[in-house]
Amino acid sequence: MRKQLLSLLRKFSKSTIAVIGDLIADEFLYGQVARISREAPVLVLDCRNLVRSPGGAANAANNLLALGANVTIAGAVGQDEAGKDILTSLRRRGADTRAVRRLRSYSTPIKTRILAGARHAAPHQIVRVDRSGNREVPLRLSRNLLEKIIHTADGIILSDYGYNAITPSLRSDLCRIADTKGIPIVADSRFRMSDYTDITAVTPNITELEACTGISIGSDTKLLHKVAGEALNRQRLQSLLVTQGRFGMTLFEANRPPLHIPIYGTDEVSDVTGAGDTVIAVFTLALACGASPAQAARLANYAGGIVVMKQGTATVSRAELRNAIK
Repeated sequence: MRKQLLSLLRKFSKSTIAVIGDLIADEFLYGQVARISREAPVLVLDCRNLVRSPGGAANAANNLLALGANVTIAGAVGQDEAGKDILTSLRRRGADTRAVRRLRSYSTPIKTRILAGARHAAPHQIVRVDRSGNREVPLRLSRNLLEKIIHTADGIILSDYGYNAITPSLRSDLCRIADTKGIPIVADSRFRMSDYTDITAVTPNITELEACTGISIGSDTKLLHKVAGEALNRQRLQSLLVTQGRFGMTLFEANRPPLHIPIYGTDEVSDVTGAGDTVIAVFTLALACGASPAQAARLANYAGGIVVMKQGTATVSRAELRNAIK
């Protein structure tokens, strides 16, 4: 297996993945606790620096670029500083952003995480502020540009954070194109997992699976197997990869027993921000390179274990994956 996984890594740079979905700006505002406010019993933070990173679909693209893959991305941003920063960052790394629309009537979604700590302590997230833009604005991605970027793609990622980039009609068209081309199409949907039927795979975390099915699974392994197996059959998926935080992940395939993969590394997690984007990026890229779902899941598990040990919205490199496999 080690030889097979290392062989897959060498194919990463020869593959092109189309990422379609919601582009988000992830912000991290770092501060130091200065004192207790005289206005209310709250902490006063001395802000030190602000870091902005590509999030959502843009983070999935960023992870693919860090692994050496070729990336085309489609979605929308506002004509604002956050949208400009996302596009600049992706273009600098070599992504094809022709199919990203910049809209006057739309604000780029921003998730600001405020972190604080004592002078010599690691910062901890104390609150998150979301600025969701205008969810009612129809994004209407260009079908002509989408067909052009998918024409050269070896795989498709659908990154649905609920900001309307992926409409039902677009989803149907993309599934048809992927089926015609014979390439994998994999989805990660925050709120609409059950809408993704007849595709290669879906990669929910266990909380998203619970929300989709209305069933509280917790740490009940038998219940997880039952609920995930029913979702796999109901949505007519080739595979379903359920991430479970510090408990690793479990792969479900039709007519195969569930494959549980323990977490790679340590369960002392530093930051889970964007880990799902890393998982779907590596899983889809591996499938596009000819990996079996089990091989792709193992690579995704290594990547997820590595990235959660980093602060902020992070990526994983081929060198890090190679070392993990060895």
